[in-house]
Amino acid sequence: MKTVLITGISTGIGRATAESFLEQGHLVIGAVREFHSVETLKSKYGSKLILWKCNFLNLTEIDSIHNLLSENKIMQIDILINNAGMALSAPFQHQDFSEVQNTITTNVLAVMKLTQVLISYLIPAKGRIINISSISGVGGTPFLAGYCASKHAVEGFSESLRRELNLYGIKVILIGPGSIQTPIWSKGFEAIRMRYQNSAYQESFDRFIEFASHEKAHALPPSVVVKDILHATFSESPKIRYSPVPRKFQNVFLPWILPRFVTDYMICRALGLRIKKY
Repeated sequence: MKTVLITGISTGIGRATAESFLEQGHLVIGAVREFHSVETLKSKYGSKLILWKCNFLNLTEIDSIHNLLSENKIMQIDILINNAGMALSAPFQHQDFSEVQNTITTNVLAVMKLTQVLISYLIPAKGRIINISSISGVGGTPFLAGYCASKHAVEGFSESLRRELNLYGIKVILIGPGSIQTPIWSKGFEAIRMRYQNSAYQESFDRFIEFASHEKAHALPPSVVVKDILHATFSESPKIRYSPVPRKFQNVFLPWILPRFVTDYMICRALGLRIKKY
C-alpha cells in the first residue's frame, strides 16, 4: 500500500486520480479548499481518505501539513501529485494583475513550497513527485499569458528538481495534458467573457472563446491522464514527461517542427490579431 498526497481532488484530474488510488486500496491524502466538495468521496472511502483543507493562495497554510501527518502517524509519503491549479484567460494588457498573482501563487509557488516541505517525507520511501503541467508549459497561447507562464515555470522547476533529487533516488515526473474534460477552463472563461467587449481585443477574444469551446468537444476524459499518472507511479522506468494530448500531431508535433514565425502567423490569423491602424 502506498501513501499518496494529491492536491486539488474536488474535481477533474485530481478527483479521478484520487478515486483510482482509493479503489486500489492505497491511502490518499487529498488537499481541498472546502470539505463539502468531497463529502461523497469521504463517505465512500472513509479512513482511506484523509482530507487536508488548504487554500494554496495562502502559502503559510501549507505548513499545516506537518500537523496533519503527525496526527495520522504518517512518517513517509510515497507519491506527491501536485495537481491543484487555476486558469484565468484575458488580454494581458487589461487583466487585473491580482489574477496573474493568484495564478502564479497557486500554480507555481504553492507547488514549490509544498514540494520543499515534503521532500523529507519522500526521502525514506525513495518516492516520486508527479507535477501536473500542461501543453501550455511548452508553448504560448494568446489570452493565457499568466497561465502559460506558470506552467513554463513548473516545467523548469521539475527539470531542475529531477536532477537534484536523483541524489536520493526520488523521481520527478511531468504530466503535460492538452484539452481535458475538467471545469478549470469553464470557470475561467464564462466569468470574464463580457469584460473586454469594448476593448481592441473584442473580436479576437470572442474568437478565442469560440476556439476554446471547439477544443472542449475534442477534450480527453480525465481517465486518460490518470492512466499516465498510474504508469508514472508504478513503472520501474517511468517517462520523464507524459503528453496526454488530443490530436497530437496537430497540437504537439506540428508546432514543434514549424518555424515560430509560421505558427505566429497561423495563430494571429485565426484569432484576428492583425496589426490595427489607429
